[in-house]
Amino acid sequence: MSRKTITTATVAACFSVTAQSLIHQLVAQGTRIVGFGRPGDETRARELESRYPDQVQVLLGELTDAAQCQQLVSKAEPLLGGAIDAHYHCCGVYSWNTWDQVSADEVTRLHQANFTTAWTLARPLLSAMKRSGGGSLMFISARDTRRSIGAGFGPYMASKLALNGLVESLAAEVCPDGIQVNAVLPTIIDTPVNRTALPQVDPAQWIDPAQLASLMIDLTRPGRPNLTGALIPVNGAMV
Repeated sequence: MSRKTITTATVAACFSVTAQSLIHQLVAQGTRIVGFGRPGDETRARELESRYPDQVQVLLGELTDAAQCQQLVSKAEPLLGGAIDAHYHCCGVYSWNTWDQVSADEVTRLHQANFTTAWTLARPLLSAMKRSGGGSLMFISARDTRRSIGAGFGPYMASKLALNGLVESLAAEVCPDGIQVNAVLPTIIDTPVNRTALPQVDPAQWIDPAQLASLMIDLTRPGRPNLTGALIPVNGAMV
């Protein structure tokens, strides 16, 4: 891409807190956006589109299903003028479990949300970016995948470690096509869900989602061909 601004973008899990910060900041910069959400979120989709008329459109589909991901990207391309500059992947779930107690269903749920959505959506996005001459994919992993993993975090971190491997290997595969693939690795993001789940922890130590979104946008601006395959810790005060 020869442009120096992000003119078009897609955002997965577009109703999440971090995604909302991304969308707000991108719209302010003039970016046209297609958000991806799950079936059943029609009301929130209409609300988001009405908040940013002519700049944001929302498509709904099951992001763990490869065929539906292909359809979503095929619909997004013409809505964005035939080119997707950047994709921000905000899908993910967390739960605390020990390996001896976690259910097989919960391991599957974590893996599907944190890893499967990433590769099923990345494949058609990469094809689209190759057609338009380049682009950037940004994922959200977890800082503690780069440290010793404590008891109770295994099932969650295993799914995020799989995501890290995807980021590094995809970056190697698509570097010749002018596509960058990176991930930010935050500690705890300051969201209402996390404040409810961890009332004993001071949220001042956590990551401000608006600041995380700003960093993600800065790292995906066109003209950064040397930044790819990076797993970038975002520590906040939890160094």
